[in-house]
Amino acid sequence: MVGGTLRDIRAEIRSLARPDGDYAVVCGRTGSEPAAATGRRFPDRRAAGEAAELTRDYRAALRRYDPNIPYDDPLVYEVAEGLPRAATEASADEYARYSAFCHDTAGALFEALSELGYREAETAAMETYLTLAEVVDDHDDFCLTLVWSLMSELDVRLSAAERRAAVEAAADLFSPTATPNPVDATLRHLEAVGFVEGYSVRPIPDAEADGARDVDAGPDARADTRTDARTDGDDSARTWELTFGDYALAERTGRIPTLPIAVALLRRTPERTVRFLDGEALSDGRWRLRLRMSPKGDGGRDPGSAGLVSVEAVENRWLNDTGASLGR
Repeated sequence: MVGGTLRDIRAEIRSLARPDGDYAVVCGRTGSEPAAATGRRFPDRRAAGEAAELTRDYRAALRRYDPNIPYDDPLVYEVAEGLPRAATEASADEYARYSAFCHDTAGALFEALSELGYREAETAAMETYLTLAEVVDDHDDFCLTLVWSLMSELDVRLSAAERRAAVEAAADLFSPTATPNPVDATLRHLEAVGFVEGYSVRPIPDAEADGARDVDAGPDARADTRTDARTDGDDSARTWELTFGDYALAERTGRIPTLPIAVALLRRTPERTVRFLDGEALSDGRWRLRLRMSPKGDGGRDPGSAGLVSVEAVENRWLNDTGASLGR
């Protein structure tokens, strides 16, 4: 399956890398590191050049399923000298950024499923995608259909613990780095790649957090709410409310897909446990999600991650109004 192929290519890139390497690879079209080489450094220009070619192979493996994937322009550069001019001046069109985000997320998830041995879910996701691709009118939607197929099959075929393992393993492939204000940084990135439009983020007071549902976290989750919402001056350890519009994965199934948001967030907060609590459709095609973050292994109280693939949506007039716009 595609996950094994992608995993093998990444392993080759990893074998070329060194922690103290002086060279790296960047895409001249987007100004960011190719997904398969994110965070990798290489000992010399030759090794980095081999890695650059392998990133092309990685994208080509996905292009077998979506011929619309924009081509990379991987460039080798010496880290001490800064990014090459082409990368700093890169101005990829909106679809290129959007497509790259979808395929980077999907590729990492396929790799994670293969690595963890969840072959049934991997196979089912690809079969679902190939079936849907036959009826998708706009071929530009192939990239989103691939993410949706993964979300759908992970929800159905994996247990809560397996879903958590798959999403966390996918995020780990992006060389996770602790980021200040990780929730805001995640939404800002999603907006930049065209996955949402317009967002706000606010901390939720304890009283509001107590009323949030957490259907996957178990019966002790509500008792932990006050601990999770405590900040102690650390903005990455509390309960948050996210509001955004034009969500690319919006749907009326009664659940809100959280999978791409979860992968993007876990990349930026590797030392935290993330739990999506619930969500709600709002007017004007906007959505609200609530999530909690807390330190991993926080005194034995951490009930684990939940809602990392999708969460239940509150039933209301906006969710059920077929005349209302939900997203893209």
